[in-house]
Amino acid sequence: MDPPNPQLQHCRTLRLITYLIMKRLNILAIILGCAFAANAQTITTVTYHYTGAVSKYPIEMQLLVSSNTDTVMGEYYYTSKGRNARLDLSGTRNVNDTLILLEKNFQRQNAQGNALLTGSFRLHGLDSLSGKWKNPSTGAVLQTTATLRESLRLMRPSDYEFRLRTYKGRMMNAGGNEDTYTKTNLLDIYHEGKLLQSLAGFDAVLFDHRAEVILEDLNFDGCFDLKIPIYFPERTKYDGSYLYFLFNSATKKFEPHQQLNDFEYLTFDPVKKEFYRYDEGPEGFIINYYKWRGNKAYLARTEKEQ
Repeated sequence: MDPPNPQLQHCRTLRLITYLIMKRLNILAIILGCAFAANAQTITTVTYHYTGAVSKYPIEMQLLVSSNTDTVMGEYYYTSKGRNARLDLSGTRNVNDTLILLEKNFQRQNAQGNALLTGSFRLHGLDSLSGKWKNPSTGAVLQTTATLRESLRLMRPSDYEFRLRTYKGRMMNAGGNEDTYTKTNLLDIYHEGKLLQSLAGFDAVLFDHRAEVILEDLNFDGCFDLKIPIYFPERTKYDGSYLYFLFNSATKKFEPHQQLNDFEYLTFDPVKKEFYRYDEGPEGFIINYYKWRGNKAYLARTEKEQ
């Protein structure tokens, strides 16, 4: 038997030490990765609906305020012209609840081909808005007031914190290729700093890898409900939807609503107290309108898309 080779033994020892170090680093990376996924920041976007008037002209306004930015997006319309004549709003909201909003009409364009700037708002408040609207062409200023349709007394979004647990998962996409997506299967809800409930029973791909919870009154009872934007990578169309949860004012907790989940992508109209979705009929696209009867929705009417 040949005598031991000290140099060879030293190399083997180095390899073993390197292997153990890399193994521990991989384990640490997995732990940190899981912790990062579990604690990834969840964006909360609140959808506020207001009813009011610019001078003597009644309006309906919707504003979307997100927790990760001071930017505000939304739209409004004059009730005399109807919902289809909506004007887009974008701007900022500061810590004193002052809103600076620009109004644009995307159905009209300026000389540069951009959406026409048709007005601006400077408003104050949250549960009620007051301020002024200004015409950029004439400089005319009109008094504006609006009242929040949702009740902050029944449910105040700022009292809640939402944490989606996210992780990376492999799935087949519409092209037949496997890809990595950001998924979620648990939502922890905190009220005034204390864990209120944990919602599970779902496993969905998040839309645009974005951990977001949207609060909106879905059943028009004055309380904010909850929806999570999700994505179906295996589909070639109708690939976006939501997971829906209704707020139970008796238990003060959110409950999944399977009927809304089955309807998938929906638009809610708090003025008419109905919601709708687009479907394909034998003669083209149709719009199915639904109303609430208790905790269940029923088909109210069907219209052809104009």
